[in-house]
Amino acid sequence: KWVRNDLVAIFIIVALYATRILSSEEALSGFSSEPALVVAGIFVLSGALHATGVTDSFASIIGRVAGRGYSVITAVLMASVSVLSAFSHHVTTTAIMVPVTLTIAKQSQIAPSKLLMPISFAASLGTTLAIIGAPAFLLASAVLQTFGRPPLGVFSIAPIGVALCITAIIFVLTIGRYLLPDRAGNSGDSEYFRLDEYLTE
Repeated sequence: KWVRNDLVAIFIIVALYATRILSSEEALSGFSSEPALVVAGIFVLSGALHATGVTDSFASIIGRVAGRGYSVITAVLMASVSVLSAFSHHVTTTAIMVPVTLTIAKQSQIAPSKLLMPISFAASLGTTLAIIGAPAFLLASAVLQTFGRPPLGVFSIAPIGVALCITAIIFVLTIGRYLLPDRAGNSGDSEYFRLDEYLTE
């Protein structure tokens, strides 16, 4: 990729305005879009929770509650990651939980691969618990309003999301645990990832 995705999006809007395909009001209408503002707010909220150490404290509590048995650890990690992903960006949630998961895996003598894949699944499924978890739901809500229908409530999709998350946890604890790779990895996994030096936006 020669040009970043966000710059491509801006250049497209500028080009459409410069060629008079869009008026100035239409070109700037995205900045008044409720879904766009909510998504931007979610990134700010995720950053604030991380910068203030709230997510790290939450992750430490998860580590203490999880214990040492594989089933309990997996269930607690997946449920916790799902809830976190409902209110923050799922990639941020996964990045925060990776070092915690690696530490738990080492202490419990469980292959990291047995825990890392389940938390990545849980992070994606957690976006189905609230409409602020994924931009697609916000856009769907906006489209409903456009056609005169009531918008989606914050937790209106939660029943489906909860069912999906519970099903995923049960699957991983029964059939999935035998399908997950059993890779011990290196003893210095946390150093290998260099998570304290890795920045992403």
